[in-house]
Amino acid sequence: MEAADETRAPAAPAAEGRGAFGGFVGPRTLVGLVASAAPYLFDGSDPRSGEVPRVAGPRLCDDLAQPYGWWSALRAVDLVPATPAPTPAERTDYFALCLAAHFASAGTYVPTDVDAKIRHALWFEELPDDEFERMVDLALALATWDVAPVSARLVHVPGHAPVSGHDGERLSVLVGGHLASLARGNAAAAERLADAIEAELEREAAAFDSACAHGTPVRTLVDLATTLTHNAGDVVQALGSKSARHVAGPARERWGDLARERAARFRGAYHRAAAVYREIGAPEGHRHYPLRDVKALRLDARLLLPLGPCLDAWGATIGGWPNFGPAEKAAVVCALVAGCKRVPGQQGYQRALVGLAEGLGRGLEEPGLATWYDTATRKGLADAALRKSLAVRRVSFESSLEKRARALLAAAR
Repeated sequence: MEAADETRAPAAPAAEGRGAFGGFVGPRTLVGLVASAAPYLFDGSDPRSGEVPRVAGPRLCDDLAQPYGWWSALRAVDLVPATPAPTPAERTDYFALCLAAHFASAGTYVPTDVDAKIRHALWFEELPDDEFERMVDLALALATWDVAPVSARLVHVPGHAPVSGHDGERLSVLVGGHLASLARGNAAAAERLADAIEAELEREAAAFDSACAHGTPVRTLVDLATTLTHNAGDVVQALGSKSARHVAGPARERWGDLARERAARFRGAYHRAAAVYREIGAPEGHRHYPLRDVKALRLDARLLLPLGPCLDAWGATIGGWPNFGPAEKAAVVCALVAGCKRVPGQQGYQRALVGLAEGLGRGLEEPGLATWYDTATRKGLADAALRKSLAVRRVSFESSLEKRARALLAAAR
C-alpha cells in the first residue's frame, strides 16, 4: 500500500442503477450508502482520516490485512467497475468491498444490507481456485481490522482483547467460507477457517468467564452477554446456507445454537450469556429505527449508539454536544420518546433521556428546547409511567440491574 492520500476518499460516489454488478448493488451505490450512514469517513472530519493507507492497485483486495484495510477499500471503489458480467477477479474485489462496507456501517444507525452476500451468495459463486483462496485470505484478514472508528459497542474486559458485534459479523463470514470450502472439496481452506472460528468463539467465551468471575461492572457484563448471544446468532444464520446443506452437518453440531443447545460447549459461557440476554438485553436488541431519521447523529463517530440499556452516558454526550443547537437536541428527545412507546420493554431510551437531561443542565423541559417538540413528545414526557422511569437515578438503576444479572447467572449454572 502507498501512504495515506485523502484525495482518494469519495465524498459522494455516483450511484449506479439496480443490479449494476452481476445482479448485485453497484459498487459506488454501496459506498454511497456507507457515506450516508457515516459521512465522517469520507469528508476528512475524522481525525484518523489521514492515517488511512491508499490502495496502490491494480486490485482492490490487495494488502487489506491492516487496521484500516476496510477504510482503504472504501476509498478505492473506483478499482471495481460496475459491470453486468464481472470477471472472477472483479467478483473477489467486490467481495472485499462488501466486507468493507458492512464493517464500516454495522455499528451505525443505518447499516448496509449486504449480510447475505458476505455470508452466503458471494462464497458460492463459480470461481477459480486462486480467487477463492483470495476470498479465504480476506475473511481471515478481518481479524486485523480496527473496529474503534466505526463502533461504540466494543466491550472491554481487563486482560482480554475487546469483544464486539463486529466479531459476530466476522464469524458469519468465516462460517460461510468454511461451508463453501467443504462444498468445493477444499479441505485445507476449510480447516484454516474452522481454526479461526474455534479460536474466536473460545476467545469470547474466555472473556465472559473472566467477566463473571471478577466482579465486572454490570454494564460490561450485560453488554458482553448481549454481544456473545448476538454473535452466536450470527453463526447460526451463516450455518443455514441453502447451498451448503449437504456439508453443514458437522459444523452445525460443533457451533450451532450455542445459546440454547448443548450448554456444556465452551464451558457453558454462551448458555449463561443467553440467560442474561433474554431477560435484560433482548428488549434492547432492536434496530433503533426511531433514531434513524435523526441525521445529525450520523455526523460524528463519537455519537454512535452503544449497547443498551445503560445509555445514560450517551444521553449526557448528546445533551452537552457543542455542535448541536436546540433543534438537533430536541430531535433526539423526540425520537427517544417515540421509541419508548414503540419498543415495549426496553429501558435504554429512558436511560438516554435521563442522561440527556443531565447533559443539558436545565432538564428536558428547558424552554429553548421544548419549543421544538412536537405534540406527541409533549404528551409522552407528561406520561406518568415515563416520568416515573426518568426519576430513577443512574446508580439505583444499575444497582438493580446488577442484582438481576447476577441472579440470572447463578440460576444458569
